[in-house]
Amino acid sequence: MNKKRERGSGIRRRFLFFQMAVWLFAAAVHPPVQVCAREEELGPLVQTTTPEDEWMGLVHLKLLGAPENYNGDVSQSIRNSMPTVVQIRTGNYLGSGIILEIREDTLLIASNRHQLAGQEFSSIRLYNGAEVAGRRIYLSDSVDVGFVLADISQLSYERRAKLRSVAIREGCNEQLAKEDRIFMIGSTDGVASNIYEGIVADPWYYFDEFGSHMIYNYCKAKPGMSGGGTYDEHGHCVGMITGGHEEETASLPMQSILAEWEKITE
Repeated sequence: MNKKRERGSGIRRRFLFFQMAVWLFAAAVHPPVQVCAREEELGPLVQTTTPEDEWMGLVHLKLLGAPENYNGDVSQSIRNSMPTVVQIRTGNYLGSGIILEIREDTLLIASNRHQLAGQEFSSIRLYNGAEVAGRRIYLSDSVDVGFVLADISQLSYERRAKLRSVAIREGCNEQLAKEDRIFMIGSTDGVASNIYEGIVADPWYYFDEFGSHMIYNYCKAKPGMSGGGTYDEHGHCVGMITGGHEEETASLPMQSILAEWEKITE
């Protein structure tokens, strides 16, 4: 028994000696004093960008569009789209609008011509809770749409970053079909607070009342939702709520909205 203990003790002593030798070798190759000295030389790290730099990057890289959603969850598409909708006050009336483009200090907003014309233009309320000034820059004489520039220059960059422009898919109206699922978001009772789901009855229907082709939907809407967005199930904005009666609504197609904007930018 004593010989076994002595033999075991010898093994443990050699093992400890080996551990110490490895530790001494590692310390010689990587002395901890040098690591500390290197950290002291570096000093504290300083952020190299400002909130303004980050905001400008988001704007110019066009990273402020509402995310597209292909997982089949319409409720997620609705949540993604809510920050694209605004509330517009003209005189004593409240209506809705959608953000087409986010710029450095302004938002390009589309709404219905009948909402923007003939009343004193007063203010725009955004999804982030801010209320800003705006000015009309164009009213169409052929379809029911107009455009507004909203001034966001006084908002913090953190609040601006909560806004989103609508997601637009190229050829979205041509790809829209009967019985496709859609949803509508308007601002009658608060910004983006009125949300209804429905289906497309006819993606290209001529309404005599509007004198143009519209998206005809089986979907409820409330007064004051005019100018709000009509979206497909993936969150692409396919049109603008323009009129309705009971469970039927008409939306101005996105391709008609963009065609009117191109008249200004040409």
